[in-house]
Amino acid sequence: MKLPSNDIFMEKRPQAWVESSPWYNVAAGLSLFLFILITICVKANVHFFTTIEDKVTATMQANFGHPQLNYQGGFLNDIMTFVASYGDIVPMGIIVLIIAAVLFFKYRKSLAIWMVGTFGVMGVVGLVLKKLIHRMRPAGHLLADDGFSFPSGHSLAATMVIWMVIMILVPRIKSKGIRIIVTLLLVILWLLILFSRLYFSAHHLGDILGGVTLSLALLWGSMAGYARFFD
Repeated sequence: MKLPSNDIFMEKRPQAWVESSPWYNVAAGLSLFLFILITICVKANVHFFTTIEDKVTATMQANFGHPQLNYQGGFLNDIMTFVASYGDIVPMGIIVLIIAAVLFFKYRKSLAIWMVGTFGVMGVVGLVLKKLIHRMRPAGHLLADDGFSFPSGHSLAATMVIWMVIMILVPRIKSKGIRIIVTLLLVILWLLILFSRLYFSAHHLGDILGGVTLSLALLWGSMAGYARFFD
């Protein structure tokens, strides 16, 4: 069956992205502004911000203690272990490569390269920021969660990949009802991954918010650039 001319995978120029490019620019700018604000609060150790973070961490530990990353701590711990294990940058990167491979060989080579490139830039930026900000993780974090804390790698990767899927692949589902259900399930998965970082005391709240806002800024900015400069 021939795909419609307005299909993002087949048309010469992704018209839906072109029409939405101004919105992507605004969204990317707003996300970047919030990320910079969060980064300043973290780096400058702003009292009211770190106080909120400490209260959130203390509340999580008071309610859940110090759970371990295994499937022996009950239903909630099983869910948190699963999403924490598969919501990191490596599993998410594998998902991106699989999707990109299908796009490259069956639909649009440029879109596949864009996906891999955008995810790769996110990974490099996140790694550089971790080294620059040099923030320690919360007390009581798992030994497996080594390295610096800001921004959260899980938040960066999960936000990038899940919202890529929501904005690029989900619209191809013909049934509106199924599109809504799939989107809701993906959003729930995304929120569970973010929550797992607090559950395991792997990150401060600001690390998670920083990861989300930076990832969205990169994603929307990249989409705006693709729509504008694609030839």
